[in-house]
Amino acid sequence: MNLIKPAIISITGLALLGLTACGQSTAQAPSPEAKKDEMAALTAIGVPSGTYIMDKTHGYVTFSYNHLSFSNPQLRFRDVDASIEFNADAPETSTVTATINAASIDSGVDVFDEHLNAEGFFNTAAHPKISFKSTSFTRADQNTGTMTGELNILGQVHELSFDVVLLAAKTNPITSQPTLGVEARTTISRTAWGLGQYAPAVSDDVDILITAEFNKAE
Repeated sequence: MNLIKPAIISITGLALLGLTACGQSTAQAPSPEAKKDEMAALTAIGVPSGTYIMDKTHGYVTFSYNHLSFSNPQLRFRDVDASIEFNADAPETSTVTATINAASIDSGVDVFDEHLNAEGFFNTAAHPKISFKSTSFTRADQNTGTMTGELNILGQVHELSFDVVLLAAKTNPITSQPTLGVEARTTISRTAWGLGQYAPAVSDDVDILITAEFNKAE
């Protein structure tokens, strides 16, 4: 069994990534000034600044690990809240925060969920929340980058980084709201957060995948 890493989400400045997702079509790389002008133009007609809230019907925090070399269980948290404070004028200053109800862990097996909620694992009676707050974002290209932040599990806070991809940044055709679609992946050592029971027979490494939609708040 093992631990998850929230974070959600979601994700900071990942909005930043895709502001320019409309992309360029020239073979010759534009000057830094041209890139700046292009981003400003796209921002003006694309995703505006503001608070973006994760759509709880389209937000997933999942994780997997290796169990005794026999299987790679897939688990999730069902109750996640996350938001992006997006700054269209300076996307690199945008931030992401996320909170997970630790007791909402879902393995698909009720008795195992009880095991994971107990002492020795997430101990949700004493530590009901898992939280994440981004601290920086480094952009690799138009729609990918690295988000770094602090993850708090069991009262232990450690830094970690996500590889993030902006899947879309546009008006949702169903809701007519400005919407960000983002995906984030990382691998963590669960023992660093005090979740080391049965390691290394049950793998210490935990793979985390977050995929979510964020809608601009009214």
